[in-house]
Amino acid sequence: QPLRAPRLARMLRESLFTLLVVLLVSPSASYLLGAQPLSLRGSPKALSPSAPQRVRFVSPRCQVIFDANDGWKPEHHGQGNSGNVDTPDFFEDEDGNVQGPGGADLGFQTGAAATGGGAESKLSQMLGAEKTEVRQVERQSYDGVEFKPHPWRIDGDFNMDPSYDLAFNTATGGAAAEVVIEPNSMTFEDFVAGFSPESAPGWVVEPSSGTLDRRGGTPTRFTVTYKGDGNDKGEKLGDLVVVLPNDNFSYTYKLRCTV
Repeated sequence: QPLRAPRLARMLRESLFTLLVVLLVSPSASYLLGAQPLSLRGSPKALSPSAPQRVRFVSPRCQVIFDANDGWKPEHHGQGNSGNVDTPDFFEDEDGNVQGPGGADLGFQTGAAATGGGAESKLSQMLGAEKTEVRQVERQSYDGVEFKPHPWRIDGDFNMDPSYDLAFNTATGGAAAEVVIEPNSMTFEDFVAGFSPESAPGWVVEPSSGTLDRRGGTPTRFTVTYKGDGNDKGEKLGDLVVVLPNDNFSYTYKLRCTV
């Protein structure tokens, strides 16, 4: 027991001395204490780029200003214009009266609202059938379309489908077949139908023009008739071509009528 106390005191002194040396010599320890080590003091030019540097963070002074643009208006607002294009020029006030720019009471005196009826029946008058003119849509003319059969893509052929192979009926003076086209376009497509110049005279198709429905819609049915001379015996060939002018596409059907 008497020998243990001097030993502990000596060990404590050695530990304190070691810690002091570390604090004075170690750069990292002196950096934590906010000072350069003794070995580097007085010679700042000897610092290497990789040597630890003290970094100071200075918080900026912020100032919050409320209503900085209070009272400011663009120049065009000073000319009596609202400058807001997202709102209509006409609106209803608290009493239900229609107001215009500057608060003027319009009283349905301008624009489409000036046609017939009072404030309560104005909309029904505007949407009514009275004085409404209905016109048929004016279709584009396709007079210059040529009916040329496709050289290899044939949509119907009498050699493969007997419904396109007709026999002349002397009682009716002709022969008829039906051609059905399923719509395959994303939009409505105008069509014109006719026979190629190489077809025998006497072939007729109805309808000869119109509009195909959109994909998945109602199919278009064509009635193809041969009305040639019954005394002119032989095979009468006809190439039916249905052209979609706006889509640069056509359907080709080869028909035969035996007289």
